[in-house]
Amino acid sequence: MVLFAFADDGSRSRRLERYLREIANDNMTSLKLLYEETSAGVYSFTLSMLNNREDAEDALQDVYLSIHKSAHLYVPMGRPMEWIMTVTRNICISKIRDRNKIKQLDDQSKPIEFPDISHSEDRILLNEAMKILTDEERKVITLHSVAGLKHSEIATVLGIPSATVRSKYRRALKKLRQYLTKGGAYRE
Repeated sequence: MVLFAFADDGSRSRRLERYLREIANDNMTSLKLLYEETSAGVYSFTLSMLNNREDAEDALQDVYLSIHKSAHLYVPMGRPMEWIMTVTRNICISKIRDRNKIKQLDDQSKPIEFPDISHSEDRILLNEAMKILTDEERKVITLHSVAGLKHSEIATVLGIPSATVRSKYRRALKKLRQYLTKGGAYRE
């Protein structure tokens, strides 16, 4: 089982950019295709930010409504997922403000959705392992592993330096490896 690998030879980015161009011209089929290809990563990120399944589902819907309305503003630079995740982040921040919860979020008890893991035992084990990570480490892992963003794109989405993203990613992977190989034990 490969958890933390994502390769994009550029064809995915070109395809997503084509969808965005077509959405800007009100092509609903392209919006559907964009949703099918990106919604798992977007949902995982909304859930990691909002800590609430219903709010995450609402945010997911709002993201694609916003993409439909603002696709004409996307400037093709080969980074459509970064733009989509920035839209997602902004919607989540708005929802947090609306709920008057501008504070450090603690989603220790909320599972992250990893769509490629079909065995419930693997999903449970991974969700337990994710609890040992800090909030930011979980977001970095989710954005990289589920949404497929590069470290530089994650830095833009989260508003932190790229070196910090790389450091948090390496630290999180080390923690997860240690936890998973030591049978559920982790020591700092």
